[in-house]
Amino acid sequence: MMSKTWLALRRLSLQLTADRRRFGIFCVLLAVGMLFWTRLIVIQDMPRVAMADPAESAATTSENIPASVKATVKRVMHVAEGPIRNPFLANPHYYPLEEGIAKSPDEDSKSDVRHADIVRSALMEHRLEAVMGSVAVVSGQTYRVGMPIQDISGGDLQINLAEVRERSAVIRCGDVQYVLRLD
Repeated sequence: MMSKTWLALRRLSLQLTADRRRFGIFCVLLAVGMLFWTRLIVIQDMPRVAMADPAESAATTSENIPASVKATVKRVMHVAEGPIRNPFLANPHYYPLEEGIAKSPDEDSKSDVRHADIVRSALMEHRLEAVMGSVAVVSGQTYRVGMPIQDISGGDLQINLAEVRERSAVIRCGDVQYVLRLD
């Protein structure tokens, strides 16, 4: 009986150590498993109650304090209604606010609407419906190359048909051009 157990253990140890890579993986997994196991034991046996040292508590209390005060001590903590500071606000110590900076008229801002954006949006409202040689049907009207196109956006932009291609047409307003394609 003892020899069968011994042979089984010997065979298992030979199988484990035969391949170095498998043996390394086995050792790492065994170590991680033992860490988790000890962690569970430590968490399971943690004390649930904190006890004060009776010698220190007796030394700190005075007999001059009335019994009613000894029994109940209330601590009041005032909590702010909102956050104490805004985490998204730049610190003025490191980033001082600069006053009196005027924006130059040639400086563009991301929030300002530029003329090119207005023109581009007006050009995008047009729709190419048909192409026949040098003639194109744009938004229900027939135009030849060079003819002015009616501005359907409501502005008084001068839009021209610049070029007619096989399946597209180029319309232009000043320096801005837009390619209309057949669907």
